[in-house]
Amino acid sequence: MNSKYWVVGILLLAGCAEEPKVLTVGVRVGNIAPEIKAEDASGVKMELSQYRGKVVLLSFWASWCGPCKELLPYEKQLAKQFEGKPFVLLGVNSDIDKNALVKAQQQFGMTWPSFWDGLGSINREWDIEFLPMLILIDERGIIRFNSKTIMDDIKSFKDLADKMEREIQKVLNKVVVEKK
Repeated sequence: MNSKYWVVGILLLAGCAEEPKVLTVGVRVGNIAPEIKAEDASGVKMELSQYRGKVVLLSFWASWCGPCKELLPYEKQLAKQFEGKPFVLLGVNSDIDKNALVKAQQQFGMTWPSFWDGLGSINREWDIEFLPMLILIDERGIIRFNSKTIMDDIKSFKDLADKMEREIQKVLNKVVVEKK
C-alpha cells in the first residue's frame, strides 16, 4: 500500500486533519447570534452587531412582567460589577406600547439600552418562550449561554444572577487571555 495513504490515515486518526467546525446563525448555544435591528426607547436605531468585540448579556423583558422586575436589581448589580470591562447589558423589551418601555426605564433606573420589540418579531426569531430570559453572547457573536437551559434548577433570581456572573466571568476570562 502507498505510504502517503498511511500518513493521511494516521493524521485523520490523530485529529490533525480534522475539518474546522462550521458555525451557523441560530439561537442555540454555539450558534452565531442572529442580528437584531430595532429602535431603543428614544427611537434611535440599534444593532446587536455594533457591540461585536464585547461580551453581551441580552435580557428579554417587559414592564408588565413581575419576574422581570424582580430580576432588575441583580441586572443592575451585574452591569455595575462588569463596568469598565468589554461587557454590555442590553435589553429586549416586549411591551406593545413604547411609552411603557420609556416609563419602566425611568421608574426602575435602567441605565442600559433596550431594543424595543413591540411586534414580538425579535422574541419569535430568538424562540423566547417566557420572560425573563437571559442569553450570553461572546465577543465574536457566538451564543455561550441561555438561561432557558437552567430555569428548572434555579430557586431564586439571586441564584440566576450568581450563575450569570460566573458565566460572564468565564467568557470575559477567555477574551482577556486571547488578547494577551
